[in-house]
Amino acid sequence: MKRKLKIIKVVFGVALLIALISFTVIHNASRKVEKLDVAFVQPVENYFINDSVIREVINKDDKDILKQTLSEVDVKKIEEKVSKSPYVDSVQVSKDINGHLRLDIKANKAVARISAPKNEFYLTEKGTKMPLSKLSSANVILVSGDVKPNEYEELSKFVQALKADDLLKNHIIAVQKVGQRSYNLIVNTGNYYIELGTLNNFEQKLHNLKLFYNQYIDYIGTGDYEKLSLKFVNQVVATKRIKNGEQ
Repeated sequence: MKRKLKIIKVVFGVALLIALISFTVIHNASRKVEKLDVAFVQPVENYFINDSVIREVINKDDKDILKQTLSEVDVKKIEEKVSKSPYVDSVQVSKDINGHLRLDIKANKAVARISAPKNEFYLTEKGTKMPLSKLSSANVILVSGDVKPNEYEELSKFVQALKADDLLKNHIIAVQKVGQRSYNLIVNTGNYYIELGTLNNFEQKLHNLKLFYNQYIDYIGTGDYEKLSLKFVNQVVATKRIKNGEQ
């Protein structure tokens, strides 16, 4: 008899626990979303989106997120919507029992501003196209010319290499596309320009340029030179300025 009574108590306790859990789940599911938290998981210099923009993206073609219940919130759908923004690299969405909807966002980072013949846009560190934003602007190197989509990725790597170098990041202030695949580099001091050529082997070309600066520039200066050419991977060719019909 005692054993049966004990079993009955256990069964009753389990049933009560299930009932409480079910009540909690149902109660929480019917709770409305009370707050939208947007967190940027990786800091960048400029954010081109904010809470308001994210909310507009989420609400597009749907009911206001703050008028939905937790059970109505489709986390996967929200992630898909937000991920389509050109300013977002990745997003993870979660919701809690307090009615908070949290978005952990990794924002795209601008590394260059492209001034093309028909439009302007940013280039991200992954080599993707990102439109300008009314919220903010990025202080990045300007690249002018008709840059083609198949050049975005390599050009992004190139400008990141410039920024990572203590000497070159302050010396080279702009990039110009001057041919079908050729680029020139504009310097901040001196009346000359640098002919890069194509982006092929740009690491070696920049290495050669630094060697030239370190070994020769203090001795020959740059006043007499019109350009430095890096087109040939194994050397730097310095072209003197024409004076009185002579070079």
